[in-house]
Amino acid sequence: MASKPITDEHVLDAIVERGGDGFCLAADVLPDLPRRTHADRRRALHRCVRSGLVIERRGPDGRAYVALASEGWRRRRDAA
Repeated sequence: MASKPITDEHVLDAIVERGGDGFCLAADVLPDLPRRTHADRRRALHRCVRSGLVIERRGPDGRAYVALASEGWRRRRDAA
């Protein structure tokens, strides 16, 4: 039986849980997403980046950091 897909809301909630209204490590967000494969979790995160819900930046350490964009906040507010 296939498990449910990771939705944009799952990704947005995980980022807010980790980073609040600021940036957090993308690698720290992935374990907070529903249990699927690692590739599925990364795909879900990058899908949100491509759709403009999430901002992704590289830090001075070369690691990826993510935060909600204004459109992501709007989507969360509308869903509540």
